[in-house]
Amino acid sequence: MSATRPSFEKKELALSGTPFLYLPTDMPTFTVEVCHREEIDGELLQRALDRTLRRMPYLSDTMEIDHHGAVYYAKNPLPMVAAHTSALRRVGGADTNYHMLDLTWDGKITWFSMFHGFCDGQGINAFLESVLYHYYCLKDGVDYDPMGIRTDKESASEAEVFEPLSRSYEIDPGFVMPERKEQRAPYHLPELAATPSTELKSYGMSLSSGAFMDFVRQNQTSPAVALSMLMGEAVQRVHPEADAPIFSNIPISVRPMLGCEETFKNCSSRALLPLTGTPLDALPFAQRAAALRVALKKQMDPNITRTTYNYLRQMYQQRMTNAVSYAEELKKPAGFTRLCHDSFYIDYIGRLRPTAYADSITAVHFLCKPAGGKTLHLNMIEHNARFQIECLASHAVPQYADALAETLRAHGLEVLCAPVRRLDLPLTAWREGIDY
Repeated sequence: MSATRPSFEKKELALSGTPFLYLPTDMPTFTVEVCHREEIDGELLQRALDRTLRRMPYLSDTMEIDHHGAVYYAKNPLPMVAAHTSALRRVGGADTNYHMLDLTWDGKITWFSMFHGFCDGQGINAFLESVLYHYYCLKDGVDYDPMGIRTDKESASEAEVFEPLSRSYEIDPGFVMPERKEQRAPYHLPELAATPSTELKSYGMSLSSGAFMDFVRQNQTSPAVALSMLMGEAVQRVHPEADAPIFSNIPISVRPMLGCEETFKNCSSRALLPLTGTPLDALPFAQRAAALRVALKKQMDPNITRTTYNYLRQMYQQRMTNAVSYAEELKKPAGFTRLCHDSFYIDYIGRLRPTAYADSITAVHFLCKPAGGKTLHLNMIEHNARFQIECLASHAVPQYADALAETLRAHGLEVLCAPVRRLDLPLTAWREGIDY
């Protein structure tokens, strides 16, 4: 360990973060940008952050690598500071006092950033919703109804820090894992074949959440499936000659399947939906939508999730307990990088809680670098009766955003498109100052 980096008191193994902890290169931050109607008061924002950490002190933890190469959550007594800056900071290093979450602000915008090895999207949601709740209570002088947000009016529970891979899960008697079927390689968007840029392009659009949910219900499907199908049609508009099945990758929280709804730690999986190249191609849109919803639900069978997590628990614990050095572990193939990431990702995030001060927040943008920089990633979140869709890519691909907008309109959904944004999501620095 570097002489400049403090030594932190180790807690539990960070098993659920394993896929992100042993990557040979640092990964970009995951950032939520929240736009406000009025200028941010930095002093109140800091007080709101302090109140959040009093309620959820585990959010101020850091990570520590021991001399054998295992990675732990660790207590971090250093202050977490809401910094006034227009540039995002490198999460996890000296700039953020080695915290794995960060809060910055400028003008009417706040940015909440995280290292994905520390928590997942639900974890950062708990962080930002608590900060925003305390901020608007302080700013408006009102004791708002928290609507289920974790506030300093109550104490944290052990369930909030539960490690999903710390125990084995029971499987129903007689359950057999579905047999893996051979499938054709999915279609890769050809524009993403070149070396990805370090610059992130965001093609934003919004539409009425009421109109979209009506569309979802009319087709007896789910929001993630509906958007996947619409994006699949957009790809076909751009490449009618596509000669491989178009796939949607759908991240899902598996907390309900494991019975750990409150944990802030990584607790997710993903579903793969073949949108073309199956017998469903012959069906009308509505019938395909309903059938794909059934296919998605089958992949969310709790027995499948529990079986998978039992396997991952054994594999990750074995890796950490048998490690001899972190540097040697980094030389091993990273399973995360070998996953199939084609054709695109659809992350249906849902919405922030509908609080009484919701109108004071004008927009929410979830920003992340696509996997490996070689795919297209769509984040969708509802706020104030509008769905915000971010089409994120490490290449210039306006044709896909344009095609998605055309597809939405063709299905009777009015959409507003924003100019392309060019963003820099800095690499995390969680290993800064650690010798390995």
